[in-house]
Amino acid sequence: MNNCRLIIYISALLTVFALTGCAKKIVRPNEVPSAGLGMAGPGAIAEGELQGVQTSLKTIYFDFDNYTLSPEAQAAINYDADVLKRYPNLTVVAEGHCDERGTAEYNLALGERRAGAVVERLTALGIPGARLSTVSFGSELPVDPNHNEQAWAKNRRVYLRVSK
Repeated sequence: MNNCRLIIYISALLTVFALTGCAKKIVRPNEVPSAGLGMAGPGAIAEGELQGVQTSLKTIYFDFDNYTLSPEAQAAINYDADVLKRYPNLTVVAEGHCDERGTAEYNLALGERRAGAVVERLTALGIPGARLSTVSFGSELPVDPNHNEQAWAKNRRVYLRVSK
């Protein structure tokens, strides 16, 4: 009989927990977190503003088997440098990418050279090197997974990822 009472007691307790749920934290108006709304001091940037900067930056594209900057690539980098100058607290990772042709090792090296070429140009345009870094993904993260020249042209790129 004691086992029945224990089972009923546990069932009732579980039912109470299920119906009442977990305790909710009460947030008073003067305790609302700033959530990065620019309250951290001079030069702080809001999360929404960070996303706006990210979407405004241009992707830099490259010719096949090449890491030299075409006039179009230089124009895109010039634009990106102007954007980044307005936000001196942001850091940038230049992500180098390649199309699927070539070995994994070759594409990783080419992606690194592409990212390096973009960082070198940004530095020449006045973006401090301490704000810039590079990474290569080779052909591992294609924008377009198709296997044709149009897809490959989209995948030969450097993407600038910003962060605080």
